Amino acid sequence: MISDVGCSISDLFNSNSPIMLSRLLICLFLLIIFRPCYAQEKGVPKNLKQAVRILEIDCPDVLKSTIRRTRNDSLINLCYPWGDSQTSYKTVEEWLTGDNENVKLDKYLIGKGISDNKHKQTIVLIAFKETLFKRPVNEDAIIKPYLDIELKGAKEDRIRYTTDSLRGFYIPKDLQDCFRKLNQFFDDTTKANIKKLSEREFASRYHRSFGMWLRNNWGLWGGSRLSQYFHELGIDFAEDMSGIIFDSYHRDLLGTQIKLAEQVKFYKDYWETARQRALKDKQEEFANYKLGDTVKYDYPYGYVSKKQEEDADKESCISKGIVVQKDSKNFFIKVKVITTCDIDGIISSDNKDWLTFNKVTKKWEKEKKRVIIKSKETAEVWFRYKDWKYNE
Repeated sequence: MISDVGCSISDLFNSNSPIMLSRLLICLFLLIIFRPCYAQEKGVPKNLKQAVRILEIDCPDVLKSTIRRTRNDSLINLCYPWGDSQTSYKTVEEWLTGDNENVKLDKYLIGKGISDNKHKQTIVLIAFKETLFKRPVNEDAIIKPYLDIELKGAKEDRIRYTTDSLRGFYIPKDLQDCFRKLNQFFDDTTKANIKKLSEREFASRYHRSFGMWLRNNWGLWGGSRLSQYFHELGIDFAEDMSGIIFDSYHRDLLGTQIKLAEQVKFYKDYWETARQRALKDKQEEFANYKLGDTVKYDYPYGYVSKKQEEDADKESCISKGIVVQKDSKNFFIKVKVITTCDIDGIISSDNKDWLTFNKVTKKWEKEKKRVIIKSKETAEVWFRYKDWKYNE
C-alpha cells in the first residue's frame, strides 16, 4: 500500500516541492494507520485463526520446514518446554502461560474444552501445519481427538483413587503389587545387574528416568489408589513414595527384609525435623518485627505503576508502614500504611498464583477469578511478615 503512493526513504529527505511534501504527509499517514495493524498481527492472538496468522510471520523458515515433516502426535516435541531447552519454540507456550492479554488464546481453547497445556500447543501447531500445506483449517476436527482424551481423563479423575488403571497404565494397589509390575518391566539380566548395585546406587541410577515415569504414570503426583496407599502410611510426597518402592524392590530381589515401617519412620522423621527447623527460623525472623517499628514494603505482588517500580529500584521513594499488631500463631503483621509512592497505593494482595484445594476433583487448583487488592495511605492491613522488610 505504501509503495503504491511512491513513498521511499529518499522521498522523506527530499521533500522541497509541494508534491513531495504531500507525498511525505501521505506516507506518514499510512505509517500511522498500518503500523498498529501490523503490531496487532504480531501481538497476542485471541483465537486459533489469529494464532496461525501470527505464526506465519513469527515462525522461522527452518522450523516451518520441520513442522511440515513432523507427525502431528510429535509436534509437541518442537515446543518449549517439552523439547530441547535450547532449540524448542517458545512463542506458543508464552501465549498460553502469560499474564493479562496473553491468556486470550488460553481462554479460547479452554472454552473449547481443552485444558491440558500439551494439547493446546499441539492443536495450535496442527492448525499452523495445515496452513503450511495450503489446506483449510477445520478447528473442530483438529480439537476433537484431544477433547475426547480430556473427557476420558476427566471421567477417570472422578474415580482415580479406586480405579486400577489411569490413562492406559495399570496402577498397583500396594507394595507387593509394585514388585509384581516391576518384575514384568525388568528382564532377568536387568534384575541380575540391579542385585549387584548397592541400595543407594540403584535408587540414584533409576530415580530420575524410570522414577519420573513411575511417579507420573502410577499417579503418585496426581493421585491414585497407590498414592492413597502411601498416604494412609503417612507418606505424602511422590518422591518419597518412589524412594520406598525402589528400596523395597531392591531388598525384595536380594531376599532381605523390606522393613517398611522403618522406611516410613525415616521419611516422617526427616520431614518433622525439617518442619521444626523451618518453624524455628520463622519464629526468629518474626521476632525482628516490633510493634511501632517502621517497615519497608517489598512489593511481593508487583507495582501499581511503572513510576512506582522505578522509584523502588532507585530508592528515590520507598513505600513504608508501621507495625500496629502481630499474629504470632500465623506469622502475620498488621501494618498501617504511611507512604505508598503512588496515588493508587500499593498492591497488598493478588491471588494470581494462589491454589485452593478442590474437594470434588481432589486437586489443588488456581482461583478462577483473579482478585487484586490495593491499599492506600492510612489503611491498616494484615500482611505476611515477609512482605515487609524490617530495619536491621
